[in-house]
Amino acid sequence: MIQEAFSRLDNYCKHLNYSGWDLFDGLNSSLFRHSPFYRSAFFRLIWIQFFKRSPINLRRIALIPKGLNPKGLGLFSSGLIALGRIKEAELLLSQLSYLRSSGYSGISWGYNFPWQAKAFYVPTGKPNAIATIFVANAFLDFFEKTSSQDAIETARKCCDFIIENLVLHEDKETLCFGYVPGEGARVHNVNMLAAALLGRVYRYTKDPMLIEKSRKAITYSMQALPAGSFWPYGELPHHCFIDNFHTGFNLVALKAWMDATGEYIWMNQLESVYQNYLEIFWLENGCPKYYDNKAYPIDIHCAAQGVVTCIKLSGIHPESPVMAERIAKWAINTMQDKNGFFYYQETRFYTNKIAYIRWSQAWMFYALSLYIAKLGGNEQ
Repeated sequence: MIQEAFSRLDNYCKHLNYSGWDLFDGLNSSLFRHSPFYRSAFFRLIWIQFFKRSPINLRRIALIPKGLNPKGLGLFSSGLIALGRIKEAELLLSQLSYLRSSGYSGISWGYNFPWQAKAFYVPTGKPNAIATIFVANAFLDFFEKTSSQDAIETARKCCDFIIENLVLHEDKETLCFGYVPGEGARVHNVNMLAAALLGRVYRYTKDPMLIEKSRKAITYSMQALPAGSFWPYGELPHHCFIDNFHTGFNLVALKAWMDATGEYIWMNQLESVYQNYLEIFWLENGCPKYYDNKAYPIDIHCAAQGVVTCIKLSGIHPESPVMAERIAKWAINTMQDKNGFFYYQETRFYTNKIAYIRWSQAWMFYALSLYIAKLGGNEQ
């Protein structure tokens, strides 16, 4: 069942050449861009949220083009590499080389659209930590399969971008990396994923600066972990929520950092949070809850990250493989269209069936690729 579902998704994505619309691409509308409302941060935020929440895809009418998203291409590449499809992945990595951001030290990537958050505005192509981290990890995946020196050098230069442009706080013991250059929001999944990348590159380069900075960053977020609970998304007043997939990011990042550095000093905390994650964020049938205290909206990103988290932490809890399969089958049975793509979200009142290339397809492609590579052929 999972192999067949992946094959349908694979064919769908290849037919589109891995290009498509994004959940947050509303500001790519040439209609809106040429209106006076575009100059207002308030109206930019409203416009993005309208397209994000609407179950009807109005992007053609609003003249929003499909595009290649660097983070999405990174996820597709990592999925292909996990399945041993190295040549296909190499083509996507070559495309990524042409999509790099400019104007900053090191190597970095941003999104193929401008976006407005509550706290700041980011123009098209301005690099951010998350896009850069997932692309860098794809290059590391490629390096581990091929020993390509160009790939490991690219990943190393991504670390340069993070260290030289994204440090928000540093003292003798801790450090916090930011999301976007010049913006001050402290977000734990960004900080921990950056630390994990630095740790992973350290594993191959033995650069002492990488382990020093990454250890400080992990320490910062571990000190922010409430006893018996989960990390809040961030530290701003409107960032104090706890959600499913960002918790998954943090768990995977913490495990990856400890594996890369050999420093298993937070294993007890990892095991405790992961146990709570399995108990609190999932319904009996594998359906994801979005928040720790409420289910809706039911989001495909949570399901995809759930599969990834259970695969990556399979040695931590004996139920991990069973849980990964349960989540994957729920997503396939509930959220996959007959044409192969996955729906975005289910609310109490309707299902948003728009096929977002990064948020839905790239994440499910990556999740199912990992499942097949690690557990394929062992479905219960």
